Amino acid sequence: MILAQWLLTGRPTSVAMDITHRCNLKCLHCYWWQQEHPPELGDEQMITFLKKLRAGGLRAAILYGGEPTLRPKICRAAAGIFDATLAFTNGINGFPELENGQWILSLDGPERENDRIRGVGVYREATKNLKAASSPPIVHMTINRLNQNSLAQFTEEMLTLPVKGLGFSFVTPNQGVADENLFIPLRERNRVVMELLSLRKKYGEKVGFTQAMAQQLLTHGTFNQWNRSSACPVTRRVRCYRSDGRPKACTYGDQADCSRCGCAAVVAYRGAFNPLDYRTLRVILGLLSPAYGAKQPYDEKSIANISGKINGR
Repeated sequence: MILAQWLLTGRPTSVAMDITHRCNLKCLHCYWWQQEHPPELGDEQMITFLKKLRAGGLRAAILYGGEPTLRPKICRAAAGIFDATLAFTNGINGFPELENGQWILSLDGPERENDRIRGVGVYREATKNLKAASSPPIVHMTINRLNQNSLAQFTEEMLTLPVKGLGFSFVTPNQGVADENLFIPLRERNRVVMELLSLRKKYGEKVGFTQAMAQQLLTHGTFNQWNRSSACPVTRRVRCYRSDGRPKACTYGDQADCSRCGCAAVVAYRGAFNPLDYRTLRVILGLLSPAYGAKQPYDEKSIANISGKINGR
């Protein structure tokens, strides 16, 4: 039903909600620490707010924080209110049962790289909890200068664990901030995008990154068609809110630099619908439906036709 709304209407379909203003980590690259942290709605207030959003036609929820597992009651309530619920977590508190919901575990590379970004001991604790989860989470990596050279090792490690699949985004800086220690310049990013496609070719659908998604990020692809707020499809389709219920422009905050965007949601949405792409639709279905799994690895068509002359473009 949600996919049908995306295809047939121009209405918003989803909510991205900071359900808490608290977090138990302070990751180096996290946009959340650069935003204001207003008070959070109480449990009953938050549940009422979410029900109001669902009654207004928003059928899917994406739960952020801070750290959503600090409010497990809200996570469980959201999963019962919406048709589909995604909840991002750092994995430190484990993976509470989330009926009709999908946990997404944020890890940022093998142990050394991840713990440099997220804190000492985080990788071991999160992967220990991952192994004990009742349902396999999706693992999400935010690619930046500190971990860009560990994609192959990280993918290989994760696929030995009980994960549903892997997803990737790129660090998105704030406007006017160079962020040279983390942000990968766009033309340099092209190389990393092509490496992701190579990993997809090697491991198949467990790597949730398609040729159509790659086109959205490549500077010689379609990146310049959407890298501004007025052209962002996610801004039109997803309503974003702070923990006190006030709206914000984007999950990354009001100051996110769209001209350097690396948002996985935009990449997946445009990859799936501009034009319709079966492989990327399967990536989205895997997010929306906990029971929807990836196929076994297979070789896709050559990626050479979209690689272009990366150096110098």
